[in-house]
Amino acid sequence: MKIIHSQRKHFLWLPYTSTIDIKGSNVSFTYKGGIEETSFVKIHSIMFYGSVIDLSQKFLETCTKYKIPITIHRRNMTRATWIAPNFQTNVRDLFSKQILVRENKTKQKYIARMLLKAKFKSMDWLVESDQELNSQMTLEELRNIEALHAKKYWTKYYKELGYQNWQRRTKNPVSTVLDAISKYISGILLRWILYHNLSPYHGYLHVQTEYPALVYDLIEPYRGYFDLVVFKTIKKCQAKNKPESDWLPACINELKSFLYSQVYTDATRQIVSISELIHGIVLAFRSYLIGDSQRFIVPTPCSPNGGRPKKAGYKLYGRQAGRTDFWSEAKLISSITDKYYLKPEVLKQLN
Repeated sequence: MKIIHSQRKHFLWLPYTSTIDIKGSNVSFTYKGGIEETSFVKIHSIMFYGSVIDLSQKFLETCTKYKIPITIHRRNMTRATWIAPNFQTNVRDLFSKQILVRENKTKQKYIARMLLKAKFKSMDWLVESDQELNSQMTLEELRNIEALHAKKYWTKYYKELGYQNWQRRTKNPVSTVLDAISKYISGILLRWILYHNLSPYHGYLHVQTEYPALVYDLIEPYRGYFDLVVFKTIKKCQAKNKPESDWLPACINELKSFLYSQVYTDATRQIVSISELIHGIVLAFRSYLIGDSQRFIVPTPCSPNGGRPKKAGYKLYGRQAGRTDFWSEAKLISSITDKYYLKPEVLKQLN
């Protein structure tokens, strides 16, 4: 199969890439399953999965020129290789602000708490959280609550898929898919983090290690939605008796469609795509750092609920109120979102 991209930027997933041909500003990738042809300017990020041909200096320099981050991930490996463009200077010096906010324990806890609240909401389709996160909790207490919730969540996740003896942190086909999906989304987030001159390695919720902690922090509010895409896709594969080797390509294809699906977000009162939400959380974080917003308002899918607009301090690239049919369309989109992604009834529909 040969794919030629359209105008919008694309998040490339290239399994077992054997050739990379560059002609001017265009590039062609030959991988297991087909060929992708596009121009560098249309590439948002690249994930090479499995073995990959040696990357030439010309290819790496061209990716740097167009600010394209590269992720290399192999099966059954939890860690990935990251190749990212260099940092740029910024008149607002966001990096210093990022460090100062992290050193402020009150603000660090606040950011971690907002991330976890949004994360638990995204996972309500499977496990509803009954734990209230309050401002008096320490960062360690917040992490402990997350760990307890994760244990309950993943136990039920694997049980509902029919694999009670499998666990998230052990090597198994489901974990392999989830790891790859996480790395794929990480590459998208890394592009926006670098684009806005932030440090991907200085996070707030995750313990600081050698991996890009901020990237994984900012994935959390949407992790449950991505987990659901994997869950539903594996369920479909099981129903069709497809081999486990087919799960990952099927999940990536479903994820690509999901990234361009539309949702309503009350943070900015806009209709946006999921991929725009991913950019949006970086904008929200940036807005909080520079003081354009007094709160860290994470853009998440939700239903229109009236009231005063939030002072988010940023806007996404989607549509906003103004057209006469905006609110009716927003309600329709949010009802679809509720049915397929947000409500606990989703699990009942799948079983």
